[in-house]
Amino acid sequence: MPNGDILFPAMFAGMLVAGTLLVLLSPLFFRLTAEAKTWRLYALLALIIGVMGLALFIVFLALSEPLYFIPFVALVLGLRGVSPTFLFRSLRDRFELKRFWPMLKIVMAVGFLAYAGYLIYSILQKYLFGQLFGIASTSVDLSELLIMALGGAFIIIRLLARILPESLKEKPTVWISALLLSLAFAVLAPFAFPGYDIYYRLAGLVGWVAGFVVIWRFS
Repeated sequence: MPNGDILFPAMFAGMLVAGTLLVLLSPLFFRLTAEAKTWRLYALLALIIGVMGLALFIVFLALSEPLYFIPFVALVLGLRGVSPTFLFRSLRDRFELKRFWPMLKIVMAVGFLAYAGYLIYSILQKYLFGQLFGIASTSVDLSELLIMALGGAFIIIRLLARILPESLKEKPTVWISALLLSLAFAVLAPFAFPGYDIYYRLAGLVGWVAGFVVIWRFS
């Protein structure tokens, strides 16, 4: 297989490993394991290492059998469908009482609509011409993916807060880990698992429109 085909799956796997290892090396993990029974410690380690190993196995197996892309593609589609809404809700929880919140909300609403419009434009280009050109550029795509990644990081933080409320005390470590995992799925996965571009864009369109509806609802 050409090296170019291996690069992005390898980067995706590496970022998954980095995000997981950061959790394993965090003060929160050591504190929890120090308080846990021996069998719980081994169970937790086995779960984390098992999930990480399974992810890596599927990623590299997918290089020879595209069918194994499907679980990762499904995760990416789901992430793109909900990230804008979680991004808005997380920022609302943080800044709703601030003076600049009404202006920030307007900026987010305009931005969400702009990305939705861009995705419609790019989807039409892909459907009619089979390629992107003009304003449908790599830079716009990358900015959209990065904002999706930020929303995805908020999702991971919220999940950790529900499962392990103690994780909120380790904000730097948890945030870096969440960003690494979110960047892997939101930014690298579309390149690592190609062939589903139109579906990524459709899921993103749904996500931005849904996010705008949520902003309008809370206006």
